[in-house]
Amino acid sequence: MDSIDRALLNAIQNQFPIALHPYKILGEAVGATEEDAFKRIQRLRQEGIIRRLGGVFDSRRLGYYSTLCTGKVPEEKIPLLAKLLNEIPGVTHNYIRNHEYNSWFTLIARSQAEAERILQTIRDAIGISEIYSLPATQLFKINVNFDFDLSDDDIDEEDVNVSGENDSNSAQRETITPFELSNMDISLIQVLQGNLPDSPTPFTALAQILQWRVEDVISCANRLSEAKVIRRFGAVLRHQKAGFVANAMGVWQVDPEKAAEVGKTMALFKEVSHCYQRPTLPDWPYNLFTMVHGRTAEDCGDVMKRISLATGVQTYSMLFSTAELKKSSMQYFLEEETD
Repeated sequence: MDSIDRALLNAIQNQFPIALHPYKILGEAVGATEEDAFKRIQRLRQEGIIRRLGGVFDSRRLGYYSTLCTGKVPEEKIPLLAKLLNEIPGVTHNYIRNHEYNSWFTLIARSQAEAERILQTIRDAIGISEIYSLPATQLFKINVNFDFDLSDDDIDEEDVNVSGENDSNSAQRETITPFELSNMDISLIQVLQGNLPDSPTPFTALAQILQWRVEDVISCANRLSEAKVIRRFGAVLRHQKAGFVANAMGVWQVDPEKAAEVGKTMALFKEVSHCYQRPTLPDWPYNLFTMVHGRTAEDCGDVMKRISLATGVQTYSMLFSTAELKKSSMQYFLEEETD
């Protein structure tokens, strides 16, 4: 990748322009032509660096319930669990990590009751009752962006991401209420949650699919974005192909009274893509979770040490994935029939 490729990736992770000629806007932003910007992004998609280009939605604004689940699963039962979870559309990620609590997966459902019903089905199917739900009680950051301007130099604690993206995520600690969606909104969500058409004018292509005017597609998409229904419209990367080959789930034991303050500080680190407060278990004392990314496992360890120094939290653990069994994007409203 050259400097223009890196600049384009930095730009479209945060916000792919929802406009009639988005590649013209991107080209002007990085010093390239519309045609060059389109061809470069097309190549990055073909090479698999860009896994998906489209909408990333706030499940809560859509009226869905999401949680992180974990359990201690014997090695011989992992294939059965993997097969089961692969068949559940609401399970988007499934990892085996190097810990006694080795199974970790995300679950999104239409309600908390539905999520618990699915979990009970999983428990019954694999014969393990200790599969736990750890829903986020506070959300400090969701910002899965990778900085392609980073050098290999160390970064001081002061050198942290304080962009408006984090400011908006901090607001998500407030109670999130579902957005009142129209049939038109749902129809658009159903196509925006997939891959944006590989076209110089992708929203015109979407308008043809929906049989709408392109102006209506752009207007509706921008409205959903402003309402935070679309949390981010842009590129989802395969971080390994982009050079960020290591990631760790950093878990921290924090005084509950200090969790909010500590969570805000952890969220400021640019190497941290996710930061949540979650419930503890009798033999799982960790209540703050951070996803840490780096080019090597040692990078992740260094970030954890710097977070520890910045927050004063000394009791923590770092869990690495030993197997990625499922990684997909949630498909909302699959069962809906819209006008």
